Formats: sequence, C-alpha cells, structure tokens
Amino acid sequence: MNTVDNTLEDLLAAIRSAATQPDLEWAQPPEVLVGGFWAQMWRVRLAGAHGDLSGDLVVRVMPHSADGARETATQTHLANVGYPTPAVHLAAAPGTELDRAWMLMDFAPGKPLLAGLSGPAALLGLPRVAHQMPDQLARHAAMLHKIDAGPLRTDEDQIAALVRGIRDQCQTIDRSDLADVATWLGHHRPPVGSTVICHGDLHPFNVLTDPSGDTVLDWSSTRIADPAYDVAFAHLLLSQPPLTAPRLIKPMISVTGRVLARRLLRSYDRAADTPVDPAQMDWFTLIHALRMVTELNTWRAQDEVEQHSGHPFLSLEGPFIDQIISATGISVAAGM
Repeated sequence: MNTVDNTLEDLLAAIRSAATQPDLEWAQPPEVLVGGFWAQMWRVRLAGAHGDLSGDLVVRVMPHSADGARETATQTHLANVGYPTPAVHLAAAPGTELDRAWMLMDFAPGKPLLAGLSGPAALLGLPRVAHQMPDQLARHAAMLHKIDAGPLRTDEDQIAALVRGIRDQCQTIDRSDLADVATWLGHHRPPVGSTVICHGDLHPFNVLTDPSGDTVLDWSSTRIADPAYDVAFAHLLLSQPPLTAPRLIKPMISVTGRVLARRLLRSYDRAADTPVDPAQMDWFTLIHALRMVTELNTWRAQDEVEQHSGHPFLSLEGPFIDQIISATGISVAAGM
C-alpha cells in the first residue's frame, strides 16, 4: 500500500472516530484536488453519512499542527458568522488514527478568479479581469476585517512570531543573508495599531467564483494582524501577475498588473472602515516578499523544487529580491 493509500485509510478511521460513526465508508474513491501546495486535499463522499456529512465534501490534511489548528479555528469562526468560506463539519489535531491535523468541510463550487487566464487568453481576458477582480479581492478583505476577531485572539503577537519563524527558517537553510533581512524587519516594524482577522494569502486563485457567489479558500496563512497584512500581499501579487503568456504580451500584462494593484488599493479604501496605512503597507510588502523567497529557498535546500512545479512564487523571486535589496540595503543572493 502506498503513502496516499495509507493516508486515506488512516483518514477514514479518523473521520469515523470524530463522527462517532464506525460504519462510515468512502462512497467512491476520493478525488485528489489540485491547486494547493501546502496541504493535501480530496473531494469525498461518505456512504452511511447523514445530515451535514452527506453529499460532496472536501477533506484537508495539514502538515503542521499549529498552523492547521489556527486555520481550522479561523475558518470555523468565519463560516459560523456568515463569511463566504466553506463550513467545517469535523476536524481534529494529530491523533492515534492520523498523524496530521485535518478538517472536513463543504465542497465549494466555482472556478478561481484567474482560471484559464494564460497564453492568448491572458490578453483577451485582461479587460474583464481589470474591471472585476481587484474589486472582488478588496471587498472580501474589507468584509473580513470588519468581523469580530475576539474569539480568535491570543496573547501572542502573531506577526512578531511570524518574523521570528522566518528568521529561524532562514538560519536552518543556511541563508544568513535572508536571516539578516528578517532581523532588519523586526527592528523596523511600524507601531502596531488596530488588528483584525487577516487571510494572509488573498490572491485570485484562493477565491472561487460561481453564479451563486464567491468562496474564499485556504486559511493556512491567517493571522490576527494589521489590515495591511492582507492588502500588501494581494497588491504584491497583482502588481506582478504570475501568468504564463507569450513574451510579446508580457509587457502589457505587467502594465495591467500595476493598474490592477492601484485599483485594489482604491477599492479597499472605499470599502474598509479605515484606509490602509502606507507605512504598514510598505513593511508588510517586504514581509511577504521575504516569506516567499524563504519558502523558495527552503524547497531548494530540501530538493523539493520539482514537487512545486507551477507555483507562482517560482517566477517572482527576482522581483521580490530586488524589492528587498532596494528597501533594506542588504545584499541578497538569488537562486542559491
């Protein structure tokens, strides 16, 4: 039996235990869902299930228990208060049945906001995207930031912990240059103001759109943070769209990306209770750039780059490093 088969067998045992229904079975072989790079996901249907556990569901197995617990708690809270994210029906920390955290949630219909936008379609689809997508991202961010964060707050400064974690990871993979950037950022953080629930990875591929509405997915990077944590990430990705396209139209995509990013900021400031703070925006932009460059170099250190083929970060390392060097003055090497 291979690793995936073992995981699915252990997962079914964990679901039976959490649901207290020992007779549950897969109604059909679980279908692998692609699009994510951190967790494993399958579309499943359970034979013998009733109520919320009947019909099409998605099971998500998360490799890091602390991040998995934070993701599960955030998604559960948001679904309960009506935010457009799949409702979580069962979840558990690593246990005797499965050695990783997991959750079972509703299946979300729809396609990503940028679905199919590559090659010639990138040029043809840009006018539509320019009018809709930045407004959708801004609306979802502003709506999220107005939700009561009380049930999710802890005594920990989650952003300070994130910076420490990035620095420690850089040291683990022997990238002292990147660790120096993390230290610099820790010393140059703007004063902490208001903090809200943030997604942390809000980009067009994490929003599914359907005639019935949008669904926001993947809360693995969620934090209680300044709103700029979300806006800076979305702005960074929009300003440099990681789209596959012929060389001749890449300049047009770059120009359009900058237009989309500016529109996102305007749309967010109109929809939010408070406009995003420029100093927070600049700082969080560097945090996200460093986070992504660190992730890339971790894959290299672990010889896992091929496993992440197609990930948008792979085409953006150069621009991110340029931004880091320009802002901090620290020499950072690429592609080591």
